[in-house]
Amino acid sequence: MNRIHAPEIEDYDWCPALWRNTLTDVLRASSEWLQLFDSAAGIAAEVLAGTSAKRIVDLCSGSGGPAVALVDALERRHGIRVDVVLTDKYPNDAAFDRLERQRRGRMVGLREPIDATALPDQLVGLRTLFNALHHFRPPMARAIFASAARARQPIASFEMVERSLQGVAIVGGAPLFAAAVMPFLSPRSWSRLALTYGLPLLPAMITWDGFASCLRAYSPEELRTLVDGLEDEHYRFRVVTRRTSWHRIRVTALIGEPTPPV
Repeated sequence: MNRIHAPEIEDYDWCPALWRNTLTDVLRASSEWLQLFDSAAGIAAEVLAGTSAKRIVDLCSGSGGPAVALVDALERRHGIRVDVVLTDKYPNDAAFDRLERQRRGRMVGLREPIDATALPDQLVGLRTLFNALHHFRPPMARAIFASAARARQPIASFEMVERSLQGVAIVGGAPLFAAAVMPFLSPRSWSRLALTYGLPLLPAMITWDGFASCLRAYSPEELRTLVDGLEDEHYRFRVVTRRTSWHRIRVTALIGEPTPPV
């Protein structure tokens, strides 16, 4: 089946911040509780070891959950400590405030909207995207990697969603997961509870956006095509697939990195 750029509610400017932030908070909970991105830490450790990057610049951060899971796994499994800058087109101020308090200077969230295709020059480091690349149509997705290549900055996109029956089956559990975790999500609010258990708009939105994500997902072959022609003697790309701790779920990574000097 060809990739279909189905609409995701969270992508639209009219999407209420409560809905968007709740979705990203649910994704944060899943990444933290299920340790879905632990396998990404091994890939990130390889990239960090092979480049001069000293920090992570996370793009499309949402609530920052995957970035937190990554840096924790980097330290726990690989003995690597890095600082993180969180960025997003729609910054989640409450989530950024909470992470800055918890991480005490090691994690900073930028409050102004950041375009993933045109980062400010001062944002140097390993650029990461977690379950975000599928939000971009091919020309915009290519522009994200072209920007990293021009700046000679490493980049790694990690995707768990995939265009398959297995991917759709996993998303099918989203309403139950959302209902189970909603009382424990911070910040707690009556609005979230009412829109989950009274009028279940939030579980419906999360489920729809999950199915749309599967339809939008890039295959490994499409990822290679996406960056075709962007390589030169100073920069290279590769696609890596790893199993997560939940072995039926795969992480597919598109990695760009400067080539070491000869």
